[in-house]
Amino acid sequence: MNYPWHEAVYQTVMQRRTEGTLPSAMAVICDEGWGGTALLSQIALSLLEVSPAQSPETFAHPDFRWVVPDGAVIKIDQVRALNEFIVQTSQIAPRKVAAIADAHLLNNNAANTLLKTLEEPPANTHILLGTPHWGRLLPTIRSRCQRFQAAHRIEDAKTWLDQQDVAFKDASFAEHGYAPLPTAEAGSDSVDQWMARLEAANPAPVLDELMKLDIAHFLSRWYRYLVWAQRDRAQRVLLAFAEEINQARLQIETSNAANARLLLERLVYQWRSIKARQRAGQPSAN
Repeated sequence: MNYPWHEAVYQTVMQRRTEGTLPSAMAVICDEGWGGTALLSQIALSLLEVSPAQSPETFAHPDFRWVVPDGAVIKIDQVRALNEFIVQTSQIAPRKVAAIADAHLLNNNAANTLLKTLEEPPANTHILLGTPHWGRLLPTIRSRCQRFQAAHRIEDAKTWLDQQDVAFKDASFAEHGYAPLPTAEAGSDSVDQWMARLEAANPAPVLDELMKLDIAHFLSRWYRYLVWAQRDRAQRVLLAFAEEINQARLQIETSNAANARLLLERLVYQWRSIKARQRAGQPSAN
């Protein structure tokens, strides 16, 4: 699907194609929730000069390779296979195109193996790295890629959501980082609905439901919700608790040893304590 905020960077790349000034290695940067994979696919297929409306996952073409993470990472065997493709001669397209979605998930071995190809790319071959996290790529990889970044504004997201007839709460929009696609998917669903349920006498069943979600993503939503909720007055205890949420999320995202259930239970206990004090009219403890 094409999104209006992609148009400027897409047209820039197409103009470079027309001028014959396309770089061999390109980083296509688009923030999470703004359709970065769709932009990467649109650019890659257009460089092959085929319809960009096709699905890259199922599109079979001898001059095209589409790489996505295998589980949580992109592995060295995937990059080795990609490198074998890259050194081949193009068959039917005017150029060869290789696209790596979520390139920030290249593991170290895979990234170093790709780096060797980026250092001396074959002629008439273009390697596209799509990611919302430019800073997570190895500095040596970043230095070899020309960066194309999609620009967007909150107003663009609101306009698009209105055009799609999506009903959403301001809180839901804020907790999704003002990104249009997750807001559209969530609709009117908001963290405050979960919070109300967690105040029940026995929160265990709700915790069980939460454990079926992407906990790191949920904690990001919870963090943003609390910051949004305090937009008119800085209540120290809630902002401090928001930081606790952020630290728990970072542990889940960066450590294989993090116990998501224990971290979530601890946060729920703290939250219930804060709400109980608020209902009793007592000052919340820091």
